[in-house]
Order: sequence, then C-alpha cells, then structure tokens
Amino acid sequence: FTINFTITNLQYSSHLRNLYSAQFSATARVLTALLDQLFKKTSIHSVFNGCKMMAFRPAQKIEDTGVDAVCTYKTDSAASQFDQVIVYHEVSNRTNGITNLGIYSLDQESLYINGKQVHEYFLSCCNKSCASLAATSPAPPLAREGHFTVNFTVTNLLYTSALANSNSKKFIATKRILTYLVDPLLQKSSIGPAYIGCKIMTFRSKKDRDDTGVDAICSYRDEPSDPKFSRVTVYHELSNMTNGITKLGHYSLNNQSLYIAVVKPTTTQIPGPIIEQFILNFTIINLRFTTDLGIPNSSKFNSTEKIMQHYIDPLLQRSSIGPYFTGCKVTEFRSVRNRDYTRVDTFCNYENGSQVPKFDQAKVYQELRSMTNGITKLGIYNLDSKSLYINGYNEPLERSSLSITTAPSPTSRHFTLNFTLTNLQYTADLDAPSSRKFVSTVKVINHYVDPLFKRSSISSAYTGCEVIRFRSVGDRDDHTGVDAVCSYKNNVSLGRFDREKVYHELRTMTNGVTKLGHYSLEKNSLYINAITRKPVLTEAPAKLGYRLSFRIVNENLTNPDSQSPEYKAAVESINNKMNQLYLQSSLRDQFLNCSITRLRTGSIVVNCKCFFKPEPSINRAVVERAFQNGTWNATGLWLGSSYQLQGFSVDSLELAIEAATYNTPLKTGKENIRLNFRISNLPYSPELQDSRSQMYQVNKEKTEKGLDVFRTSSLKDCFAGCTVESFGPVPRKAYTNVASICKFTVDPFSKALQKQDFYEELKRLTHGFTKLGLSFELEDQSLIVEGYSPVKTDEQESERSELQFWAIILICIFSLVGFILLILLCFLIVFCLRRKSHLYQVQQGAYGVYFPHLNTR
Repeated sequence: FTINFTITNLQYSSHLRNLYSAQFSATARVLTALLDQLFKKTSIHSVFNGCKMMAFRPAQKIEDTGVDAVCTYKTDSAASQFDQVIVYHEVSNRTNGITNLGIYSLDQESLYINGKQVHEYFLSCCNKSCASLAATSPAPPLAREGHFTVNFTVTNLLYTSALANSNSKKFIATKRILTYLVDPLLQKSSIGPAYIGCKIMTFRSKKDRDDTGVDAICSYRDEPSDPKFSRVTVYHELSNMTNGITKLGHYSLNNQSLYIAVVKPTTTQIPGPIIEQFILNFTIINLRFTTDLGIPNSSKFNSTEKIMQHYIDPLLQRSSIGPYFTGCKVTEFRSVRNRDYTRVDTFCNYENGSQVPKFDQAKVYQELRSMTNGITKLGIYNLDSKSLYINGYNEPLERSSLSITTAPSPTSRHFTLNFTLTNLQYTADLDAPSSRKFVSTVKVINHYVDPLFKRSSISSAYTGCEVIRFRSVGDRDDHTGVDAVCSYKNNVSLGRFDREKVYHELRTMTNGVTKLGHYSLEKNSLYINAITRKPVLTEAPAKLGYRLSFRIVNENLTNPDSQSPEYKAAVESINNKMNQLYLQSSLRDQFLNCSITRLRTGSIVVNCKCFFKPEPSINRAVVERAFQNGTWNATGLWLGSSYQLQGFSVDSLELAIEAATYNTPLKTGKENIRLNFRISNLPYSPELQDSRSQMYQVNKEKTEKGLDVFRTSSLKDCFAGCTVESFGPVPRKAYTNVASICKFTVDPFSKALQKQDFYEELKRLTHGFTKLGLSFELEDQSLIVEGYSPVKTDEQESERSELQFWAIILICIFSLVGFILLILLCFLIVFCLRRKSHLYQVQQGAYGVYFPHLNTR
C-alpha cells in the first residue's frame, strides 16, 4: 500500500530528488525507521514487512517536502483484511493528529493511504463504537464549509505538457501566481469575511494548446448567520474586478470563459478530483542502456525522459482517460538483455472523482496497443511487442487473432529466492541500495540467476528477479546472504508453480548448491519461497525425454533470428499450447514440461522436447498417442485452435538425471570461457587496476560491449555475456592485457563447445583479431582461449627472451667472478714465490744452482 504525507520542517532541495545522493539516502533511512516503528504498533503489526521511500517532492510551500513511500505486508488468510480506513485512523492517532512523526512536523491535511484521505469525523460516522464514544462526550459542532468552482481561460499562456504534471516546476509556479492574483479579488467581494481560499486543481489545453484553461475550487465558511452564497453576485463582482473578464494581473482572459458553480456543502470531505496513479512499463529495443540512463538527473536521463513524455502524453490524451489525464513521469530506466534493450518505468496521473469513470487498465492497454502499431512503435523508438504493462496488466501476444476460446491473460505472481555467497565478504556498501558496490553486485547476481530460471520448468513464464537486499552472514561478516523476489506470469497453460521442482532444478544447475558463476554458495542456503532441502546422497528420480517434430502449414515464419519479436512470439505461443495439450491429456499426472528447441522458416517446422516422470506406463507410443488425441479433430491435426499440423514424429531421448550428487546435464560443454588478449591502442596505466576509477569503468564497459559481437555469431543462441576480470601491463610494450570470462548456456543435447572452434569464431568476428568494437585495436596474435593458441604468442616468446636475457646477465656475472678469482690466484702464487726466495739459501756450484739445506738422501 502507498503512504503519502508532507513534512513542514524539512526544506526541499535538489539533492532530495537524486536517489543516489547522500541526503536522499540519509533521509530515507530515518523515515523508514520511523514508519517501521509506527506500523509495528498498529493493527497490521503481525503481517507488516516494511516501507521503502520512493520519492521526495516539492510541496506547495518551498520549506515543505512531500514524501511518497510504498509499504508491504503479508496477505495471510488468518489475518484480518487490510482496512485502509482503520490504518489511517491509527496512524493519525500515533502522530498526534497528523502533526508529528519523530523529529519531523507534518501537514495535518497531507496524509494519504493508498491515495485516499479519510477524516476523523468520517470515521466516527462509520464506526459505531466511535459514534457511541462521541455521544458520551459531545464535541462542539463542526463548522460547515461551502465550496464553489471557478473556471476561466487565459489567452496569453501557451499550454505545455509541463502544465499537465502537478509536480513540475512550471505547474507549481503558475499555480502560485494565479492563487496570488485570485485571492485578493475574492477577499474584496461580498464573501470576503467568510472566504477561506482557492486551490488550483488543473490546467487544460484550449484551442489546440494556444490557450490554457484553469480549474479551481474555492472554500468559504457557511455559517447560518451569514447571508446565503450567491454565485450570480460573485460572478458580477469578479467580472467588474477583471475589466469585463479580460484582465487578471498580467494575464489576458477570454471574456466568455468565466464560470462560477456552487458545490453542495458537506461536512465529510472537500469535493474535487483526487489524483490517482497508474504504472506504465515497456521495453525499447533500439535504445541501448548505458550507465548515464541509470542515474536520475544526468543529462542523458533528463533528455530521454523529455522525449518519452513527448511521445507518451499525446497517446494517453487521445485515450479513454484523456479528459482526466494529467501527465506521466519517468521514474527509472533499466537494463534488459545485458544492456541491449532499455526498460522504461513510468508513473502516470489522472483525476479520479465521483463523476469520473472507473479506470479500466485492460481498455487503456488495448488503446495504447492500437496507437503503437501492436506495441512496436513509439515515435522514433521500436518496442518489444510483449513488454507493455499497465499496472502489471499484460495480454499474451497471440500469432493468430482467430481463436475459438480466449485464454485468460496471465497475472504476475512472485516467489522469494534466498541463498548465501561464501566468497563475497559483506561490507557496509552492500547495505546501501544507492552505492556502486550494491548496484554492480545486483547486476552480477541477475546475470547469473536469470539464465538458470530461463532453463528451468518456468522458463516461458519467468519475467525476472530483483535483489531486495544483502545481509551479513557469519560471525565476522565473512559471508553475504542474498534476498531476492522473482516474478512469473501465472497462466493456466503453464500449470501450477511447483516450488520443490524449481528448487531441485536450481540445485542441479548450481552443482548441488555450490557454484553460481564465479561465486561459491553455502550448500544448505538455497530457499525457494522459504523451502529448502537437506543434501541427498541417493540418486534423484530421472525424467524421460522425448523429441517431437511437426510442421505448421497455416503459418509462415519469415525471420529465423531467435531474438526477433516474431520468432519469440511464435515460440511462446507454440510452447504454451504444447504444455496445455499434455496438461489436459491422460498423461497430465506424469507430465513435467515441454520446451521449443528450434523453429525453421517457411511453413514452420517445430522441434520440441517434452519431459515426463519415469514410470513404467510412459513410453514413446503413449506420448505419441496422447499428442495425436490432443490434436485430432474432424478437419485434421490442430494444435489449439490456431495451428494446423501436417505430419509428426516422436523420438526418445536419453534419461536426463536430476541428481544432487551429479553435475547438471545442461553443462555438457564449458559454460565459462576464459579469454586473454591485448589492446594495442590502450596504453596501460595503474588506474586500470582500480575498479572504482572512471578509466577502469569506461574501458571495462567498452570492452564488454565489444565482446557482445557474439550476439551476431553462430553462438548467439547460447551466448549470455562477457565480463572483464582485470586489466594488466604487457612487458616492454605500452599495451594493455585483458583477462575476461565469457558465459555460455549450452543445451544438454548439443555438441560441447570446443575452445578451438571458439577461437576461430572470435577471430572471424574481429577481422582476424585486429578490431574490437569501434574503439580498440588488438594485437593479432595475442588471443588465448582457455590456454589455447595455435600460434607461438609473443607471451611465450617473451618468456623465452626473458630467460635468455637473465642467462646473459648470469654468464656475465659468473665471468666477472671467475676473472676476479683468477687474478686473486695469480696474486697468491706470486706472493708465495717471493716468500720462498727469502727463506731458502741458494748456492752456485760447478754443476748449477742447488739448495744446501735440502735432504738429498
């Protein structure tokens, strides 16, 4: 549920608009703590989860700040139903009549629960116990307020889309000026002593935006002793004070545009439109997501937001809610498909009053679908045809509009996912959703988790996971717990969500809950909707697989690219019908799931794999007969009511073991391929080793974008993305060495991915390994794939040359030492000879020189 209120002692600043600023984070933390304490003392305390700050906005007074928050609670059948009136009453009591929330002062008229404002005296009328209490202690009668509307048209104020947004600077400034001009006129009129004030509600486009219509509601005290309010008198007084309805300050008026209408007095609620919101989401496939788009208030964010409003506002103004539509605001741009696409999240406002028809999200969805050519075009942008959501409402895309029965549109359901990372140390940064570390870690987790669910039994219904928080695990914060909420479309054709089955699938795909990409997992930490299982030592049940092939003769596939909207729509539609066929057959108790593996062009040739529990009664003939019974009718073979079939075959696959002690069968080839290469036009700098530096972030993003070249290769169907691990220096060269990992999801029945093939494919995609993207030039013989390179790399030669270099140095050193030793030896010999010449007597005889002291015996 939503809660909105205004703080009167917190001045609004631009920092509060930036979700990543220190002031936003600090203020959000304080208010979250205060709201949590408040709701834990209310009637919903047993099911209350927590609140999250969505936005701070400027209020009517410059020193005030509006607060928008979303709070969550568990819907427990044992708990009483959420009653916003009771909760409003409890919050009012615990904030001293909506005046104080901890250190903050509140505007008494600013509290809204789920967009509704409930007054105390309204509660006393609806609640018998309150009424009886009021009867025992009578309060003074409420002063009645009278209301009247004032409408006029300004002819020298050009209408713009900013005037449709009640939170825009132009709306607030124009509203303040007009209130300043209208108030003195009514204070000088016949109702002056009883006049309370006027509030500008909306601005409207008149004469194709040349003029601006103004709608206001004014209040006055309606006392029995006062003369009765006369709208005719007030009309003539205002006409005289505006020069015959031509001038209001510096504004020019249309002299036929002034209207005064009386609103029936009431003591319950001030009449006038209540501003309601709805959420609009869609995905743009020709706008690549960049870091700038993820930062609110960046130049790229602001310019793209303006373009979105320029395209969206006219569509909604032409829709069924056009007369009541006030404007849309983009809240976030998000990365989709590893930054290839951009998801747009917007909040749109409309007036909701007693005279306004009920908001019909299905009708608005259909209108927007028609105005965007089947959800494919929005101005210069191309849209994903299945990405449009109105308040979470989305209709499945059917390839054929001819259908006997229409399946109910799927609704979004959620489940929780929890696990613990043992090689990621918890730090304070991971507690701040706006920190770089939090954002980058969330992206990595999503990069690893999404492919797992897309290969699970809920693949066709899975829509995504969002990491809610990280938590400290262990005595010294040495482990990090991950809490996420995942969503899927709940469609009858997909069967019941089986959390135990999903648990075992994830367990298998993470090697017994031990590995998630480069992260290590704690073995007993995996939970799906709070369910876990202890490790099993016995082999888990096998599943029987069958390959089905058939041809669809009444449809054509023109685009064989598996990433094209046409291909994906066909896969989803056929997959749903295959699952529905077996779920409605005699094998429904043994049936697990079907998945489309391939479509071929022309009359669509479908290859499909279906899996069943391994029971004696299940064999190829039984599976074939069930398919034939489900598709046969008087006119031939039909899959559902859309696809006419011609010929089919069923073949057995090998048993696919889903055992906790075995490796996942999906990992027949390498999932992670390690690449090393050198960039010749990127001089190495120590700054490239600092992951927090701008230089590191920019070059990392460019390199990963360049490696996305695999999306256009023969490996595009299994390519998940590449991540740069590190940059390093190259000896004796001003190059930069890059170490990266590319992730592939390999089909269990396809050929294992070979590093030699991978090497040749990457070489082909990069023009002989000379160019990477638009920015980088490569050293052509530097590529190493998992240690493999068919040529002698410079690295190997470098190692050899380095060995020779050191050998030369050693030879020189040893030569020098040897020379010194030789000199020393010579010196010692000379020294010894000279000493002997002094010790011995040498005599000259007839027969030569002799030594008389030597013993000649």
